[in-house]
Parts: sequence; C-alpha cells; structure tokens
Amino acid sequence: MQVSEIYRYPVKSLGGERLESARIGPQGLDGDRTWALVDAETGRVAGAKRSRVWGGLLTCRASLDPAAAPDDPAAVTITFPDGESGRGDDPRTLARLGSIGGRPVRLAPATTDPKVMEMEWAPETRDGFEEAIALTASRAEQDEPGADPVGAAPTGGAGERYYDLAPLHVLTTSSVNRLEAPGDALRTVLTRYRPNLVIGDDDWDDGYVEDAWVGRTVDVGDAAIAVTTAVGRCVMVNLTHGDLAADPTTLRRIAKAHPVRPVYATRPQPCIGVYADVAAGAQVALGDPVAAR
Repeated sequence: MQVSEIYRYPVKSLGGERLESARIGPQGLDGDRTWALVDAETGRVAGAKRSRVWGGLLTCRASLDPAAAPDDPAAVTITFPDGESGRGDDPRTLARLGSIGGRPVRLAPATTDPKVMEMEWAPETRDGFEEAIALTASRAEQDEPGADPVGAAPTGGAGERYYDLAPLHVLTTSSVNRLEAPGDALRTVLTRYRPNLVIGDDDWDDGYVEDAWVGRTVDVGDAAIAVTTAVGRCVMVNLTHGDLAADPTTLRRIAKAHPVRPVYATRPQPCIGVYADVAAGAQVALGDPVAAR
C-alpha cells in the first residue's frame, strides 16, 4: 500500500487541488478547509450538504498560494467551471459564488464564527438519526416543497478548520473499485468522495479494506494516523464535482453495497472510506508507504 493521491480543499464545499506532498499536522493537511463561505442571509456556512441551494459550489475549485499569509483571503484562488478565476478578496469573485445559491456570501477563516452549517437529510441516511434530524430541523428553515428535511448542525472541528468529524479522510482505491468498477475512470470517479489521502493503485480490488483499520493506527510515510470511524455518506456524493457529472444513484448504491455503522450512528449507514485523527505529524508525499499496525 502506498499514497497515490493527496488532495487539499482550502474552502469547504469547493473542489480542491491535487498535491505531490503536504505536511500533516494536528489539524490535518496544512491549508485544508481553512476557509468557508458564509451565507449572509442565514449567517451559516454555505455548504453543499444543503444541495438544493449550494450544491453548485462543488463545480468550483479552490487553491492556495503557499507564499501568501494563511489568514489573507488573497491567498485563495477560486476557479469557476468556465475556467475563469479570481482571488478570495475580490468582490467579483464573491458575487459570482453567491450567485450559485442566489444569496450574498463572504469568505470566513475557520478561526472565526460561525460554525454552523445547513444540510439535507437524504432518505438513505435517516435511519438511526431520528433524534438528530428532529433537533437540527428545529434550528433550520425548511424548503417548501421539499421531501428532505433541512437541518442546522455544528461544523468546524476543533475550531481551527471547517472539517466535519475528523481532520483526515482516507480512501482506498480498493473500495472505489469494489463500488464503482470504473476501470480507466478510477482517478476521476474517486474525486466524488473528496478524500485527503488515497491509498492504492488502479487495479487494487480487495473490497472495503479500510474498514479493518477502524480503531487502529496506520503509518503513512513518517506520519501516523489514528483511524476513528467509517465515513457515513450524504447527498454530496450524488452531485456534480468539477468535471465529474452528477450521479443520483451513488448514495443509493453505497447504501445497498456497503451499509456500515459509524461510531456516531445507531444503525448502519451508507459508508465508504474512513476518518482519522493525527497521531504523529510529518511531511507526506506520493509514493509513501502505508501500513496498518
């Protein structure tokens, strides 16, 4: 096993950038999910989990200028589907991003509030989350008409990032091959799942091998990560991601092929990939060996 892809997502719910190497620290990859768009109408994070409003954000990509100050929005470059790009401190860039959801937005660093995102509870993810749905739905305005309840849930990890449940998301090509059987399209299809680290080569197909890593430490080059839970999927996997077309069957297929109970759920959920905390930080690079203890 070795690292075959490294992805960083500087702005939550936007596409990210492929890297050849990156430092893993206590909060995950340097620069990952350090910014989010905030909906000026609701004061909440504008995220693609609220797919009917903000799903189009996934068609845009964000990258970071490593030479710029990390808390400077000018360090962020947004590239739109038509290839045009703009800096994060440019009002025209923010206006165009806001037009995706029909609401004005601002770019906020993860060191500031708010830390609440809106989300939709897709049918495939509702079993076992009845109390969470009732609680979050009471905090959010519902879409009318809308089949999926809308919730408002905390986000922001430990306060320094906008990740959801853990600083690292790890996915094997074996899992993607077992679910998707994409052949030559593997490297495109796996972007639907928004991993930080991808492990394995194109032909690996031993099933959902990372399930066995939950509760264990995995060495990634000189770094070590503590795998905490399977990743329960949401409606985001069905949406358009950059050049990858929407596939409304994806979440349903995961629910049928690989129902697993994450540690935060009371019943099996559609899962692929794992979340991990950082046990020992280090620089990681493509080709670094990976071994579970």
